[in-house]
Amino acid sequence: MTDSGRGLMVRQRRQVALLGVATVLLFGGLGVWFIHLQERSLLSLLLGPWDWYWQLLVGAGMGLATGHAAWWIVRQPFMRTVLLRYSDRLGGLLGRRSDRIFVSLCAGVGEELFFRGALQYWLGIPITAVIFIAIHGYLDPRNWRISVYGLAMTGVIIVYGEMAEHIGLLSAMVAHAVLDMVLLEKLHRNWQRRNDRWLDAEPGQALQGMEVGPDPDRLVE
Repeated sequence: MTDSGRGLMVRQRRQVALLGVATVLLFGGLGVWFIHLQERSLLSLLLGPWDWYWQLLVGAGMGLATGHAAWWIVRQPFMRTVLLRYSDRLGGLLGRRSDRIFVSLCAGVGEELFFRGALQYWLGIPITAVIFIAIHGYLDPRNWRISVYGLAMTGVIIVYGEMAEHIGLLSAMVAHAVLDMVLLEKLHRNWQRRNDRWLDAEPGQALQGMEVGPDPDRLVE
């Protein structure tokens, strides 16, 4: 690897670390503060009505199920442009599996503390879910494709809100983190395989652009 390549990798890893830490400190910190203002116990909120090990199990199962369901939507032919955009944006930046796991865990903890832990207490489950998805840019009236995905994810987040309410916040944190892990892993594979195909292409074929890569549906195991 060249010095410029190493430098790029270092910068990317630094960006990933800053992104994860900022998510926990900003969203998580605000969530903890708001929960304190609400005069509720953070520990009781995390543990909830269910034992912690059941929360881990249910959260992991729900995260896997909703993660694969979300990927099924993303890989539909009409979502091709959305898949390519997010694959190109995140596939290279989160090239190491440890980075993808780290970012997923940070999002699961930080965002769930703020949205499901604190904001949901004031606004209720449906409104909080809509705000959460809108902030992520998935409810865009200018882009019906991403909005289709956003509507589906709003339903998923409503389920996570019910889990936080009736099972425990820990279950929603785990589900969120696992969902992100599934999607980031799939996006990285898609990006890697398209780049491998591009590198293997003939020079003239490579100049044709994005169509060098195979159909995204064929990139999914």
